[in-house]
Amino acid sequence: MNRPLFSFILGVVVPAAAAAQEPSPAPQPQQQYSFEFKIDALTRQEWTRDIFETSDRFRDEKRWRLRAKPRIEAGFGPVLLGVGGDFNYSSDQNNEPPPTPQRDNYDSRDARLDLAFGSVRLGPLRAQGGRFAMPVLLTEMLWDRDLRVQGGAGTLEFRDLGALKSLSATAVYSLREHVFEVGDTTLLLLSGETTLTSPTGSELQLMGSFFKFTEFDGDKPLEPMLRRQNTRSATGVPAGPFKVVDLLARFRRTGQAPLQLVADYCWNRALDADNRGLWLALVLGSIQTTPARLEYTYAKVDKDATLGAYATDDFFWATGWEGHRADIGIRSGEHSSIHAVGQLQRFKDSPRPGEPEHWLKRIRFEWRISR
Repeated sequence: MNRPLFSFILGVVVPAAAAAQEPSPAPQPQQQYSFEFKIDALTRQEWTRDIFETSDRFRDEKRWRLRAKPRIEAGFGPVLLGVGGDFNYSSDQNNEPPPTPQRDNYDSRDARLDLAFGSVRLGPLRAQGGRFAMPVLLTEMLWDRDLRVQGGAGTLEFRDLGALKSLSATAVYSLREHVFEVGDTTLLLLSGETTLTSPTGSELQLMGSFFKFTEFDGDKPLEPMLRRQNTRSATGVPAGPFKVVDLLARFRRTGQAPLQLVADYCWNRALDADNRGLWLALVLGSIQTTPARLEYTYAKVDKDATLGAYATDDFFWATGWEGHRADIGIRSGEHSSIHAVGQLQRFKDSPRPGEPEHWLKRIRFEWRISR
């Protein structure tokens, strides 16, 4: 790992972020004004072992990655404006030919605009426009956290309704937004959510969503390396269609022993086969309030459960796979943590003989900063 580069991040970027967090005074007494500078940073070293190849040989792969995501947000009463960048540098170059078999949801050597949005909140209604984070708290089975919405979203939310902590409905429209070229692909998402609370402070969130992807096979289709593991038509684009229903339950318990349980099930109603996905997760502890955290995830995703270009890339295959992930995180500072992550997975829907039974191993170490 490049230690001088790490020292630069620690000595320059992080102190600058801390210094910039001082709130600016309100210019007018009658107007609420806020200003924040935030940064997320990541260093990663990873090894991927026993990759299956047609020659029956196995190879080991390793790479390191540095990432910084600074952003500025300014609030003017009910209006919030934000802009942010995404800076990546990795030992590999996933945007140069010949491309890797499974392209990531980030450009390994890039500096790009990550966020540029405006939002307004009027009573229970919130509207957003521009390029912004996904407003619906989905699992990575359907939406990779590296990606952003480019378009508009509206949320109608009511809070503190007796035993209901919240009740909301959200609509999202996103057009041509990805780190890489997605042609004219569009996403329409409709979601409803409710959160129930108990006298002990535990919460149960129930959410139902409907995804519809269109134009991924039109005159300007998905970039070939983003077509991932979906079934393809004669022209090479995903055959589709993709009309996905997603049902999610999330249980949270706070206190001295935080706990979170997640169960997510999706179903592509437009197809009759290879159209379902299951994501289960358990989280013990919290980096913010406890010294350590343990997270375990199991997932099994059919190849046409969703459009693979937008699903997680941390499991190597976006769809058509089954696998396990364990993440042990240790708090290393007020705003930082160190993680050891192990994954065991297989390409269960591979058409190549022998590959569906082959389990691939991944190990990575990460240092994460968020402030």
